Amino acid sequence: MISIRTIEKSVVGEPGKVYSTAPEVAIGDDGKTYFIKGRNSPVAFSEVAGCRLAAIAGLNVPIAHVGFFGDAFYAAVESVPTPYRDIRPWLRDLQRIANESQLFETIAVDTWLVNDDRNMGNLVGSPLGGGRISLFMIDFEKSRALADSPFIGSGVVDPRRLWPTAELGSILRQIRPAQCPRGVIETIRSISVQQLQDSLLPIAADLPFVSWHESSIEFLARRARNIDSLVENVWATN
Repeated sequence: MISIRTIEKSVVGEPGKVYSTAPEVAIGDDGKTYFIKGRNSPVAFSEVAGCRLAAIAGLNVPIAHVGFFGDAFYAAVESVPTPYRDIRPWLRDLQRIANESQLFETIAVDTWLVNDDRNMGNLVGSPLGGGRISLFMIDFEKSRALADSPFIGSGVVDPRRLWPTAELGSILRQIRPAQCPRGVIETIRSISVQQLQDSLLPIAADLPFVSWHESSIEFLARRARNIDSLVENVWATN
C-alpha cells in the first residue's frame, strides 16, 4: 500500500465534463504524484485490479496501488510521465504513436473486463522525442467484471458498448483492422486462475470492504477461455 501524504486538488476535466469518481491529485510519502479515486468504495478495487490485469494482458498502463490517507482507502495510480491529455493530434498520424496497435488491443482487454467506458478522455500520451508518443490506458473503474456481483452486472452489457464511445469510437471504426490483433487474444486466453488470484487477492486483502473478489476471479477465468468469440462479437457488432 501507498501512504498518501497530502491531497492537493481535484482533477478538472474538459469543459462540460464531470468525473463521476471525483479523482484528486495527491502526493505520496514516496514523493510521487498519484491520481486517487474511490474513497472507501468498490471503485478503489476495480481501478487497481483493472490496471494490474490490463498490464498482465500486455497493455501500457500506469502503476496502480491501494493508497490510504487517514482512515480512507483509495485507488492510487501513478502519474504518467509528462502526460498529454489530448491525443487527438497523434490520432491523425498513427505513425507518431509508438504503440498504436494498443488502440485495438485495449478493446480486447475492455471486453474481457467488461469495461464499457473507453473514450478519448482515458487515453494519455507520454512523449518519446521526435514528435512521437507512447499511449497509456487509464481508468478501469467501470469494469463490471471487477464490481460487486460480476455475473449479474456483466450480463446486461451489450457487446456494442464494449467498443470505445463517442469521438474515439468513430475514429477507430474508420481505421480498424478486419480482426483484433491476435497476440492480445492469446495472452488473455492463457491467463491462469493462479495469475488472477496472485493479482486480485492482495488488493482485496488491503481493502476491508471488498468481499466479491472470488466471484470476479471465477468470472474472469471463464471469460478468458471464451475471449476469442467475445471479441469477435464486439468486432461484428461495431
